[in-house]
Amino acid sequence: MRKAPIAEEIQYSEGVLSDENLFDTLFSSELLQQLFNERFLETAGKGLDRVNGRQFFDRSAEQFQLASKKCKSGKYFFTPYLELLRIKGRGKEPRVISIPTIRDRVILSQLNRFLAAIYPECVPKNTASTYIREIATNLAGSASGDVWVCSTDIKVFYDSIQRDRLLKILNDRIKSKSAMKLIERSLITPTVSKNSQRSAREGFKTEKGVPQGLSISNILASIYMQNVDKLMNEFVGVSYHRYVDDVLIIGSSERVMKAYKSLLGRLKRRGLCLHSLSSPKTQMHSSRMQFSYLGYVFSDGKITVRSSTVEAFIQSIAAQFSDFKHNKKRKLTKFKYLTEDRLKEIFILELNDRLTGAIRDKRRYGWIAYFNQINDLTLLHHLDGVIAGLFLRLEEFNCRPPDNLKKIRRAYWEMKFNVNGGYVRDYDKIITVEEKIRFLGDRGRIDPNEQLSDGQINQRYLRYVLRNLASMQVDEGINYG
Repeated sequence: MRKAPIAEEIQYSEGVLSDENLFDTLFSSELLQQLFNERFLETAGKGLDRVNGRQFFDRSAEQFQLASKKCKSGKYFFTPYLELLRIKGRGKEPRVISIPTIRDRVILSQLNRFLAAIYPECVPKNTASTYIREIATNLAGSASGDVWVCSTDIKVFYDSIQRDRLLKILNDRIKSKSAMKLIERSLITPTVSKNSQRSAREGFKTEKGVPQGLSISNILASIYMQNVDKLMNEFVGVSYHRYVDDVLIIGSSERVMKAYKSLLGRLKRRGLCLHSLSSPKTQMHSSRMQFSYLGYVFSDGKITVRSSTVEAFIQSIAAQFSDFKHNKKRKLTKFKYLTEDRLKEIFILELNDRLTGAIRDKRRYGWIAYFNQINDLTLLHHLDGVIAGLFLRLEEFNCRPPDNLKKIRRAYWEMKFNVNGGYVRDYDKIITVEEKIRFLGDRGRIDPNEQLSDGQINQRYLRYVLRNLASMQVDEGINYG
């Protein structure tokens, strides 16, 4: 018998399936349970209740039956989100990330699918590299002469979104009162610090903003900006690009200035604000002068990476070398089944993954995945040279790079044109328990004498993969600012 369709297979069409019926279908206890089993059962991350996917499993059926009834009746309340502070740099306010409980992640994920069905045009489809490719094409095709660029960003974007206005926009298309109530509750639920007292949580509530880190955050922000983007894309004489809060406008000096002022006014009416022309966050000048966008640097036809971003990547790689050199004895003492030769093998395996990036759920991770639109190939050779030089510190490798060390310059081409060729780590190809055991064994993550259940193996594998991908995301351009 075929199992119940997952959310992606349920098509919404106005006049065929109403949004009320769509909501009721998506939030049936059967689909909530199925979504949890397929996507969240092995989730190691924990919300405020400190419960991971495996720990939630035993009571999941009862929880989703109750959650389904409450979502449909408009009586579902989210547990306060757990606060995670992501440091952006010296002198900058940290970004506040909201971490839901496992149960709420399932509800929010299904709510995201509901919104995607109602607003298919607002589903974020482009990656940053797609924008860069379009920008490079626009610049190359521009006539020489009066071509200007304005790169800027929206101040505290997510935190400044007016909830009342957003709910009004949503209400124009969504007729389901239960859906609207659930969306509103997701917005007003406070994000609290780990050790906050229950009595103090009221003080964490805010009057505006969309919590960052939720599965619905991006599409809600896109819906809020939909009309602005539409009007700016129709602005005559300019090419307009917006990726989350980063904006780039290309055109003649006169048209770029008019477009900037137009965008300034449109955002102001929505409670948002661009950085002023006098701010270092805003650049407006000839396209022949160097400018940056999304971590990339454009300089008279050359597309490269900001020097501070390159240095940060090198430092992250150097940290791996330092960890290997200084923690080798501790690891040999802790993991009796490992030898010095095995530690060397594991070090190269993990270093290679960091250099080439990886694939999971058909998404590309890593520094070279993010910056694969550069045409500054000398930078890739420079990075390979720097990494080879780091082996001069390691007597364990006779102070030279081993033959099986992968190259960033090759990873660049493989990631662009042959991503499934095997050079880049593809976690989607590791499916069976036997494959996961082999993978974990190669990485020294399983004691040969350990007896593990299939569930424990899956959980250990997922935790290891997510840790690796998290370190790759730190390298990505999402943290360029």
